[in-house]
Amino acid sequence: MADITSLPDSVLVYVLSFLRYPILISSSRVCKRWRRLCYDASLWRKLWFYQRHASKVSCEVVRRLVPRKNSYIVSIDLEGCTLIEDEGVKLLSKNCPNLRKLYIKACQQVTDKGIIEIAQNCFKLLSVKLPMENVSSKGLVAVVKNNPHLKRIYAYSRAVTQKTLTAIASTCSDLETLIVYESCLKDHENSSMDVLTDAMLMTLAEGCGKLKEITLRYNQILLSDLSLVCLATKCRMLEQFVVDYCDLDYKITDVGLIALAKFCNISCLHISNGQISDNSLLVIAESVPNIEDLSLEFSKVSDIGIFKLMQQCQKLESLVIHSADNLDRRITDMSAYTIGTYASEDFRLLGIGFADITDKGLKFICENTDLSSLSVSGCSKLTFDGLKSCFDDLSGLMSLDLSFTDIIENDDHLLETGQSLPWLDSIDLTDCFAVSKEGIRIFKEKFPFCKVVT
Repeated sequence: MADITSLPDSVLVYVLSFLRYPILISSSRVCKRWRRLCYDASLWRKLWFYQRHASKVSCEVVRRLVPRKNSYIVSIDLEGCTLIEDEGVKLLSKNCPNLRKLYIKACQQVTDKGIIEIAQNCFKLLSVKLPMENVSSKGLVAVVKNNPHLKRIYAYSRAVTQKTLTAIASTCSDLETLIVYESCLKDHENSSMDVLTDAMLMTLAEGCGKLKEITLRYNQILLSDLSLVCLATKCRMLEQFVVDYCDLDYKITDVGLIALAKFCNISCLHISNGQISDNSLLVIAESVPNIEDLSLEFSKVSDIGIFKLMQQCQKLESLVIHSADNLDRRITDMSAYTIGTYASEDFRLLGIGFADITDKGLKFICENTDLSSLSVSGCSKLTFDGLKSCFDDLSGLMSLDLSFTDIIENDDHLLETGQSLPWLDSIDLTDCFAVSKEGIRIFKEKFPFCKVVT
C-alpha cells in the first residue's frame, strides 16, 4: 500500500502548504527529503500569525522561525505582535533581505533604531506599515531613501513631516498609496507640532504623480484650495482622498472639490469642515458618476445638490452631508424621498446632519434602503416615535448616531433602542441630555458589546 512518502515532490509541497510555520519547522526534521521540501521557496514567501497567537510572539519566537538568512520570504505581517522590539525587527531585516512587504504597525516598542536597521538591510520594499509611538521622520526617511520603488506607505502623522514628504517626492515616484494615521499627542505636546500644510501636500503632488489613494489625518490640518488644485492637476490617477477636520481659517471651498472632481477619477472623497455647497455636488454628479463613498461633514448643501447627486451617482454606497444654514435652501424631506428613491442596492451608510427631515422622511429612507450605519446628528424634527417606527427596517443596523438631538427622551427609550437593534455595536449620544448616567450604565450592562459615545 502506498504511503505519503511515495507522493511526488510537487504534491507533497502542496500538502505542506496547509501547515502553519511552527508545524512546518517541526516537519522538516522528519528526514532529509522533508527538510528540503519544508523549506521550499513557495512555502516561505509570507510570514504572519493568527490573531490569537500574535500577542505571544516575541523576539525569541522570531529567532526560531527565521534562524538564518532566507531569501524566500517576501512578506512579513506582524499585526498584533506587541512584544516585538528593535532586536526582532533587526533580525528579520537581516535574515529576509528580499522583503517586499513589511507590516509592523502594532509593534509599538519598535523605535527609529529598528526602522533604520530595516533601511540598512532591505532595499526592495514595496509596502510598509510603521508603528506610532517611537518612530519619527528620521526612521521613515531612512526607509524611503533606500527603497525607491515603494508603492504603499502607512505611517503615523508624527513621522510624516515636511522633511518626510520631500524625501518621498524626490525618491518614490511610483508611490500609489499614502495612508497617514493621526498620532496621539503626549501631555507636553500641542497640535501645532502635528500639522499638515498646503506646502506639504503640494510637495507630495509634485513628485508622486501616480498616487491613487491618499488619507491624511493630523491633529491640525491647514489646507486650502491651493493645494487641492495642485493635487488634482498633478495626480490625475487619484481615486481616494480623505482629510479630516480642516481648519476653517484656511478654507477648502467648492473650488478645490470641483478641481478634484473634474481632473481625477475619484471614487472615495472625504473632506470635513470645508466650505462646500450644492455647486460641488452638481459637479461631482456630472464628472464622477461612479463615486462610491462621499463624506462632506459640516458642508452646507441642500435638496438641490442631493437630488442631482443621487440621481446621477447610481453606485453610491456611503453618503455623509450636512445641511446649509440658509433657511431657503436646506436638507428636507425632499432629500429623504430622493435618497430612498435613487439609493442603490449597495447603499449602506447614511449621515445627514442638522437637517429638517421629519419622521416621515426618515421612515421612507429606512423602508427603501438596507442601512448598516445611520447618523441623524442635529436633526431636531425627528422624534423617538419616528425612530421606533423604523426599527423593523433597521434590523441590521450596526452604528447609530443620535448626537445633538432630543430623540431619546428618557432612559427607557435608550433600552428599547438597544433591544430593538440586536446588531448595534455603536451609539452616539453626545449632548443627549435626557439620558441619565444611570441609564447609560444600565444600557452598558445589558448591551456590553455596544460602544456608547457621550
